[in-house]
Amino acid sequence: MCEFCTQHGEGKKWYLTMENYSKDLLDQNKRREYAAEFLNGFDKRAPKAIKQLDMVRRTPMMKLAKPVLTHMQKEDHYGQVVPMEDVEKIFEMVQGAVRLPCVCRRVTTGNMNARYCYGLTMDQQLMDSLDDSFSLETLTKTEALDSIRKLDKEGLVHSVWTFKTPFIGGLCNCDQDCMAYRITHARKDYPVMFRAEWIAIVSPDACNGCRLCMRQCQYGAIRYSSNNKKVVIDPTACYGCGVCRASCNKNAIELQPRELVKEAAGIW
Repeated sequence: MCEFCTQHGEGKKWYLTMENYSKDLLDQNKRREYAAEFLNGFDKRAPKAIKQLDMVRRTPMMKLAKPVLTHMQKEDHYGQVVPMEDVEKIFEMVQGAVRLPCVCRRVTTGNMNARYCYGLTMDQQLMDSLDDSFSLETLTKTEALDSIRKLDKEGLVHSVWTFKTPFIGGLCNCDQDCMAYRITHARKDYPVMFRAEWIAIVSPDACNGCRLCMRQCQYGAIRYSSNNKKVVIDPTACYGCGVCRASCNKNAIELQPRELVKEAAGIW
């Protein structure tokens, strides 16, 4: 399991630990203020941070900076990929969700109203501290899950995020337009999120080689064998998000615990 499970989940999935969503935790360590400042100022702060990172990544200093940046990220704002079945378990623990525009997409696409992010605290004081551009939508558990299931079918990767770890304040739905995806995967600067506790596995007997799953995968983890007319999933590249399953008409893909897949057990 990932290190957060050991540190913040008593050896179980840390994002399925109720305490990590609690108001008592939100009240500590100025987390509410941190979350409001993070969201309100992200679209102005992020471009400057990327420019600074670009300057460093072209120098030998990046090798030294990477572990420091990763440590800082884990302390303040870090994520983990979660498949849809774990999203459903999360919503068994929270009251509902507040849907808001994605701050990443404000920066990367210019779309100020791309509603792919879900706040999980429903804390009125925090909600009131966000600027008017967020125009928050309060959703019931059922409404939130229905909307996230639709995003799952579109191939968006679900992930939980801390606001001063271990408090989990949000659930995001990411693709290549997200800063987390770009920094962790596309640019490979430094990790800002863990891979899922799962790995996707293809049943060769059920797979008909249609390759629809390849279009869903955000991480290029699915390969096609012309010889066998089947797809295979590279466990060392798989993030365990499970969205590939949504396009499979033969139910040929399932998730297995990462710890049981030797090649991927230590890759986070």
